[in-house]
Amino acid sequence: MKKVFLGAICVALLFSFCFAGCGAKKAESSKAAIEQAKTMETVEQKADYLIGQAKAFYSSKEFQDAIDVAQYILRYLDKDSQEAKDLVNKAKDALAAQAQKVMEDAKKGLSEFGK
Repeated sequence: MKKVFLGAICVALLFSFCFAGCGAKKAESSKAAIEQAKTMETVEQKADYLIGQAKAFYSSKEFQDAIDVAQYILRYLDKDSQEAKDLVNKAKDALAAQAQKVMEDAKKGLSEFGK
């Protein structure tokens, strides 16, 4: 019984640490995120924080901010970061799809305008 209770406490602590670390608030902009990262001590802390910020921007459909943050990581912190490379590619694809939809909507609107 003691082992089960102790195990449950360990699992609860593990989840609380994960959620506390994963719950970082999204910065207002890519510039603000980068400025915040500059206050951190190690390159690894900066890169981890910025990866989280880039993911948050991507999830919020702020694709250009996600690209800017991920490119900063690649340029100044870790030129080999696969996560940053993947985020740049995903965000660029999403931006292109967004632009394509705007173009299609504009064409459709123009074709219906004269009717």
